[in-house]
Amino acid sequence: MENNEEKKVEEKQEEAQQVVVESPTEAITTNENMKMEPVQEGGTEEVKPKKKGKGLIIVIIILLIIAVATSVVYILFFSKTETKKVDNTTKEVKSEYRMTGNNIQNFDLYFAKIENKEANVVYSPLSIKYALEMLSEGADENTKAEIDAVIGEYTAKKYENNEHMSFANAMFIRDTFKEKVNADYKDILSNKYNADIIYDSFKDAKPMNDWVSNKTFKLINGLVTPESVAQENFILINALAIDMSWKNQIDCYYGSINTVPCYGKKLGEPGEYRVVYSHEKISDEEVEYHAVNNMYLSDEDFPGITFNNIENIKTGKVLADINRYDAVKEIGEEKIRSEVGEAYKKWLKSEDGKNLVSSGFAEPDVNKYLDQYIKELNDNYGKEDSSTDFYIYDDKNVKVFAKDLQEYNSLKLQYVGIMPKEKDLNTYIKDTDAKELQNIVKNLKELKKENFKDGVATIITGNIPFFKYEYELSLMKDLNKLGIKDVFDPKKANLTKMVKEDGQFISDAKHKATIEFTNEGIKAAATTAVEGGATSGPEFNYLYKIPVEKIDITFDKPYMYLIRDKESGEVWFVGTVYEPTKK
Repeated sequence: MENNEEKKVEEKQEEAQQVVVESPTEAITTNENMKMEPVQEGGTEEVKPKKKGKGLIIVIIILLIIAVATSVVYILFFSKTETKKVDNTTKEVKSEYRMTGNNIQNFDLYFAKIENKEANVVYSPLSIKYALEMLSEGADENTKAEIDAVIGEYTAKKYENNEHMSFANAMFIRDTFKEKVNADYKDILSNKYNADIIYDSFKDAKPMNDWVSNKTFKLINGLVTPESVAQENFILINALAIDMSWKNQIDCYYGSINTVPCYGKKLGEPGEYRVVYSHEKISDEEVEYHAVNNMYLSDEDFPGITFNNIENIKTGKVLADINRYDAVKEIGEEKIRSEVGEAYKKWLKSEDGKNLVSSGFAEPDVNKYLDQYIKELNDNYGKEDSSTDFYIYDDKNVKVFAKDLQEYNSLKLQYVGIMPKEKDLNTYIKDTDAKELQNIVKNLKELKKENFKDGVATIITGNIPFFKYEYELSLMKDLNKLGIKDVFDPKKANLTKMVKEDGQFISDAKHKATIEFTNEGIKAAATTAVEGGATSGPEFNYLYKIPVEKIDITFDKPYMYLIRDKESGEVWFVGTVYEPTKK
C-alpha cells in the first residue's frame, strides 16, 4: 500500500510541468529581462510527502559589486521531517547581541569575533538579519523567542529596485506540497517582504536558477542543483544584486575614465591631481610645495607596497592638502614686503634679473611684484585639494579611510576601512564594539577646511590595498553560540506558522561570500617657523617655510572594513583583510 502511494506521488510530480505564481496582483515581474505570467491554480490533490528526504531549503543570496568588485553571499537552511514530539515550552530568552535598530549593532561584529582567525573574512549582516526575520515569521513558542531575542527592535528596510540594484524574495513550493504551507505565512512573505510565491513541479532546477539569474543581473547561475530540488518541498530565496561604482575613481586611470569619473572631471575627461603652494615650502628639502599625481595609463601604474611583510601589494594612492596656514597674517604683510622687497631689488640687479626683465619675463616694478606676491600667499590659505573624494579618521588607536559609492535612487553606500595602529587586528576586533564603530563613523572627516586644524597645512597621503577573496561562515555553529538553538533541534523546533507538517526543523545553515575591491567601484608645529631665501636658477622666488601636519593613512597591515547604508546606518558587509591582491 505504501509503495503504491509513493508511486502515485512520483507520477503526479512528473505530470506537474507548469509554474504557478501567486501574488496580490496575480502577476509578478522578476525583472526587465524575465517575466513570469500567472497560471490559474489547479485543484492539486494534497499528497502526504515521504518522511525521508523531504523538507525545505531557505536560500539567501546577495551579490555586491563595487566598481568591478563582486561579492556573493548565500545562506542555506535545510529542514527534515521528523515524527518526534516537539517540546513547545516557552522560556524567557535574552541576548547580549539584541538589536536595537538598523544602525551599527554588536550583532554586525559578532561573526567577525566568533570566527576571528587571522584570515580574509567577509559576510553580510544584512543577509543574515533578513533570513532570521523571515524565519521568525514562521516560528512559534521558544523557537521564535530565541530568534526574536536577537532580532530585538530590528526591522529589515525595504530597498527600491532600479537598474543598479535588485532586491527580491521568492518562495518556490512543490505543487504537491502547496497545501502544507500555511496561507498566512505566504501572505506575510508577499505583503511584508514583497516575495513572489511560485508553484513548480520541482522536476528540475531551471525555474529557480532562472529566477536567481535574472534577479542578480545574470551574475549568479546554476545555484540550485537538480539533485537538491528533487529532495525538497519548497525553497525560500532572497536575492540581492548591486551594480555600483565608486563616486569617483580612487586613482585617475585612463582605462576606466568612461565608466567612473576622475575627481572633478566629467566622464571621458582625463585628470590628474595637482597642488602648488606659491612661495611656501613644507620642509627644508622642499624648494616649493608642488604635489602632482598623474593619470595612470596602464594597470601596471598602480603602486605596490609591502603589507604585513607581503611585498608588492597592489594599491590605489590617495592625496589631499588642506592649507589653513595664513602666512600673511602670521608673518605680517609689512615684514613680508620688507624682506621680499629687499631680496627682489637685489635680484633685479643680477645678470639673471636684468636678462629676464629685458625679455619681458620679469616685473621691473618692485611694488607691483610685491602686490602679486602677497595675493598669491593669500590664495594659498584655505586651499582644499584632493586626488579623489574620501573621508578620514585618525587617532592614537586607529587610522580610517572611507569612500562613497555612487548614489542610486537615494541609496548611498559607503565603504569604511579601519586599521588598528597598536593592537593586532584579532585583539582589536575582540575588544571593539558597536559604540566604538559608531563613534568612528560619526567623526569621519570630509576633506573640508573647517574639519582640519587652523594654523597649519594638513597633508594627507595614503595607499589603499586592493583585494579579492571569498569566505564561508560556519553559520549554524555561530547561531547556536548566539543562542539560536531550538530551530536546529528536531525535538524542540517549532515552525508551525510556516508549515502544517509536524517535526520540521532546520538541519544546516551556511553563508558564503566573495568580494573584490578595486580602483573603480583613503603633528602640527608648536610654533610658527619663518624662513626666507631664494631658489637657485634664473627665476626669483622668496620662500617661507610653513608649519605642517602630515597624516599617513596607508593601510599596510591587517584591517577590517564595513560597507554601510549612509542614511540608515545598516551594515551590509563586514570583512577583514590579511592578504590583499598582489601586482
